[in-house]
Amino acid sequence: MGMDLVRRRDSKKWTCNNSLWRFILEAAMKEGWVPRGTEYKSINKDNHDPEDYYSNAGQTVTPSDAEEIYKCLNDYAIRHELQGIEKEIIHSFLEWLIRRDDTNSIIDIPGFIIR
Repeated sequence: MGMDLVRRRDSKKWTCNNSLWRFILEAAMKEGWVPRGTEYKSINKDNHDPEDYYSNAGQTVTPSDAEEIYKCLNDYAIRHELQGIEKEIIHSFLEWLIRRDDTNSIIDIPGFIIR
Protein backbone atom coordinates (compact mmCIF):
# COMPACT_ATOMS: atom_id res chain seq x y z
CA MET A 1 0.00 0.00 0.00
CA GLY A 2 1.24 3.47 -0.77
CA MET A 3 0.60 7.02 0.28
CA ASP A 4 -1.22 9.18 -2.23
CA LEU A 5 -0.95 12.88 -1.42
CA VAL A 6 -2.92 15.58 -3.21
CA ARG A 7 -1.72 19.17 -2.99
CA ARG A 8 -4.47 21.65 -2.21
CA ARG A 9 -5.36 24.41 -4.68
CA ASP A 10 -4.14 22.59 -7.81
CA SER A 11 -4.61 18.86 -6.98
CA LYS A 12 -1.07 17.94 -8.03
CA LYS A 13 -0.34 14.39 -6.81
CA TRP A 14 2.68 12.81 -5.14
CA THR A 15 2.99 9.16 -4.18
CA CYS A 16 5.40 7.02 -2.18
CA ASN A 17 5.28 3.77 -0.24
CA ASN A 18 4.44 3.65 3.47
CA SER A 19 8.05 3.17 4.58
CA LEU A 20 9.26 6.23 2.72
CA TRP A 21 6.33 8.30 4.04
CA ARG A 22 7.21 7.27 7.59
CA PHE A 23 10.86 8.21 6.88
CA ILE A 24 9.80 11.67 5.63
CA LEU A 25 7.70 12.38 8.72
CA GLU A 26 10.32 11.04 11.14
CA ALA A 27 13.06 13.08 9.45
CA ALA A 28 10.98 16.24 9.82
CA MET A 29 10.36 15.44 13.50
CA LYS A 30 14.10 14.91 14.10
CA GLU A 31 14.64 18.49 12.90
CA GLY A 32 11.99 19.93 15.19
CA TRP A 33 8.65 19.54 13.40
CA VAL A 34 5.87 19.21 15.94
CA PRO A 35 2.73 17.92 14.19
CA ARG A 36 -0.17 20.32 14.65
CA GLY A 37 -2.73 17.66 13.77
CA THR A 38 -4.65 16.84 10.66
CA GLU A 39 -8.15 17.98 9.84
CA TYR A 40 -10.94 15.86 8.45
CA LYS A 41 -13.74 17.46 6.46
CA SER A 42 -16.22 14.60 6.41
CA ILE A 43 -19.76 14.46 7.66
CA ASN A 44 -18.69 11.84 10.21
CA LYS A 45 -15.78 13.46 12.07
CA ASP A 46 -16.28 11.42 15.26
CA ASN A 47 -13.67 8.79 14.35
CA HIS A 48 -10.98 11.24 13.16
CA ASP A 49 -7.67 11.12 15.03
CA PRO A 50 -5.88 14.46 14.48
CA GLU A 51 -2.54 12.75 15.19
CA ASP A 52 -3.04 10.44 12.20
CA TYR A 53 -0.61 11.27 9.42
CA TYR A 54 -0.13 7.62 8.43
CA SER A 55 -3.46 6.35 7.08
CA ASN A 56 -5.17 7.09 3.80
CA ALA A 57 -8.36 8.44 5.34
CA GLY A 58 -8.62 11.73 3.44
CA GLN A 59 -7.25 13.85 6.26
CA THR A 60 -5.84 17.28 5.46
CA VAL A 61 -2.46 18.66 6.48
CA THR A 62 -2.93 22.40 6.93
CA PRO A 63 -0.79 24.99 5.12
CA SER A 64 0.95 26.05 8.34
CA ASP A 65 1.75 22.43 9.25
CA ALA A 66 2.97 21.73 5.70
CA GLU A 67 5.21 24.81 5.88
CA GLU A 68 6.81 23.51 9.08
CA ILE A 69 7.33 20.10 7.48
CA TYR A 70 9.00 21.87 4.55
CA LYS A 71 11.35 23.89 6.75
CA CYS A 72 12.34 20.95 8.94
CA LEU A 73 12.84 18.54 6.03
CA ASN A 74 14.92 21.09 4.19
CA ASP A 75 17.10 21.50 7.29
CA TYR A 76 17.33 17.71 7.62
CA ALA A 77 18.46 17.34 4.01
CA ILE A 78 21.17 19.99 4.46
CA ARG A 79 22.40 18.70 7.80
CA HIS A 80 22.60 15.02 6.81
CA GLU A 81 23.98 15.36 3.26
CA LEU A 82 21.57 12.73 1.97
CA GLN A 83 22.47 10.25 -0.75
CA GLY A 84 20.61 7.83 -2.99
CA ILE A 85 16.91 7.13 -2.62
CA GLU A 86 16.59 9.15 0.60
CA LYS A 87 17.89 12.26 -1.17
CA GLU A 88 15.67 11.68 -4.21
CA ILE A 89 12.53 11.13 -2.13
CA ILE A 90 13.02 14.12 0.17
CA HIS A 91 13.92 16.49 -2.65
CA SER A 92 11.01 15.24 -4.74
CA PHE A 93 8.62 15.74 -1.82
CA LEU A 94 9.98 19.21 -1.03
CA GLU A 95 9.56 20.32 -4.64
CA TRP A 96 6.02 18.91 -4.77
CA LEU A 97 5.05 20.54 -1.48
CA ILE A 98 5.54 24.10 -2.76
CA ARG A 99 3.78 25.88 -5.60
CA ARG A 100 5.90 27.99 -7.92
CA ASP A 101 5.05 30.64 -10.50
CA ASP A 102 6.34 30.91 -14.07
CA THR A 103 9.58 32.49 -12.87
CA ASN A 104 10.17 29.56 -10.47
CA SER A 105 9.53 31.73 -7.41
CA ILE A 106 7.67 30.14 -4.53
CA ILE A 107 4.00 31.15 -4.43
CA ASP A 108 2.95 29.25 -1.32
CA ILE A 109 2.75 25.95 0.52
CA PRO A 110 -0.97 25.14 0.35
CA GLY A 111 -1.09 21.98 2.44
CA PHE A 112 -2.27 18.60 1.20
CA ILE A 113 -4.72 15.76 1.58
CA ILE A 114 -3.59 12.24 2.47
CA ARG A 115 -5.54 9.62 0.46
